[in-house]
Amino acid sequence: MREIYKFIFILATEIVRIVITSKFAVSFMDKSEEYIKRILAYSTSVVLTTTEYYFFNISWLNLLSTLVGLIIITIPYYGKLKKKIQFVLYVLSISCILDLCVYALLSSTFDYENYSTPASILSLFFLLIVQLITKRVLAKNKSEELSSPHWWRYIVSLVTCIAASLVVIMDKSISPWSLSAVCGAFLFINLIVVYLFEDLIKTKQNEYENLILSDQARAYEKELSMQQENVDAIRAYRHDMKHHLLAMRVMNKEGKVDELDRYIVQVSEDLSEIEPIAYTGNVGVDGVLNYMLQKAKYNGIDVQLHVVIPEDLDIPVFDMNIILGNLIENAIEANECVDKPRIDILMKYVKNALLIEISNTHVNTIDLINNEMVSTKQDKTTHGYGIRNVRKVLSKYEHSLVFEENEDIFVVRVMLRKK
Repeated sequence: MREIYKFIFILATEIVRIVITSKFAVSFMDKSEEYIKRILAYSTSVVLTTTEYYFFNISWLNLLSTLVGLIIITIPYYGKLKKKIQFVLYVLSISCILDLCVYALLSSTFDYENYSTPASILSLFFLLIVQLITKRVLAKNKSEELSSPHWWRYIVSLVTCIAASLVVIMDKSISPWSLSAVCGAFLFINLIVVYLFEDLIKTKQNEYENLILSDQARAYEKELSMQQENVDAIRAYRHDMKHHLLAMRVMNKEGKVDELDRYIVQVSEDLSEIEPIAYTGNVGVDGVLNYMLQKAKYNGIDVQLHVVIPEDLDIPVFDMNIILGNLIENAIEANECVDKPRIDILMKYVKNALLIEISNTHVNTIDLINNEMVSTKQDKTTHGYGIRNVRKVLSKYEHSLVFEENEDIFVVRVMLRKK
């Protein structure tokens, strides 16, 4: 029976260690969408380390199995090799340091012989604290974190649980298994609290993003309606052009040169007010392009546009508004301090896929982490939603979203196709 308890304890602690380690991983790498691959990697790592600890428990083998387990965990994650090596070495070194500190504390300070079981749990407590600190320091998006007062309260609660566990451990009348149960219960409660906090943060963040998305969509729909009115006005002008030409012909025949000149100027001015930059025949694309590119031209940005798409593009107007609106908005903002600002937009439809390439000049270095564009603005809590909204829309399609920086040119390439 004792061996069964030992096996269950080792298995449980290794599962918890993997759970905490998986939280470390997202600070260094991007998580794969393939849930099964991640579960297989985690399970393989748990089986490997549990087998070694239960049957052998030799120091150098413990270190080797942990190292191999961490390498296995990196397999279903996206990221450069350098990032994966950093993750493995960071978690391995932190785990070793924490284990040594806890074992030294319990063996020397309390002179307690049977400290290995509670020490394993305490080391997980400390590992969880380090993980929370690491996540906060390396967070790509600060809005996904707890606010500072709440964050510190949670750290204090963890430290309080550690202190309570140490007090229980000092009571030598308690059996090792009772100690393990008490310390394990403290750790389990804190893990549950971590997940509850993270779930609450994600829920609030999604609500905020959806609110921004809805407001943005309403704004684009309003502008789209205005652009449609312009298109209708152009069609009306085309219809009336024969009347204008006839009137100008009469003025010319009668020698009314000044009146003819004024008439031509008036027609030209009216046309310039409603002349669209883009006219593909696709109402949704034309609406958002004309709105955003007129904004770009108002800011003195040279716009080059090449769009070849079908009029009946099978992508909802809402989605096109979000994708094009946010990407062009970012391009306009990047040109704020450029001497010769320029935006180039290429759109084409090839083999049932829409290809979009937007390039713009810029002066500031763009932060790219694992193909993730990170906001360089000081207030990161209220920025960065544009790209996340684009990703949210693209997730409904087979897609790719790639960022590239070449000297003073920043390029974003999008491909989307219906699933």
